[in-house]
Amino acid sequence: MESLQKLAWRCRRGTKELDFLMQKYLNNYYQTASEDLQHAFERMLDMQDPELYDLLVGRQTSKDQNINQVIEYIYR
Repeated sequence: MESLQKLAWRCRRGTKELDFLMQKYLNNYYQTASEDLQHAFERMLDMQDPELYDLLVGRQTSKDQNINQVIEYIYR
């Protein structure tokens, strides 16, 4: 598991919208999330911006249910 500082840096994306959404999860849910969801969030940070954006706006769904669950938390 990465430090929160490193994760916060990785949340900085190409657009403010992605920055906001990823920071929201990190700040509000990451620390209390299960290990599976923490890893799913970290995998999301490895994605390219267009792929991540498509997931977050609902153009695509992930085959990974943990990633889909992270997205649900982001929109709470």
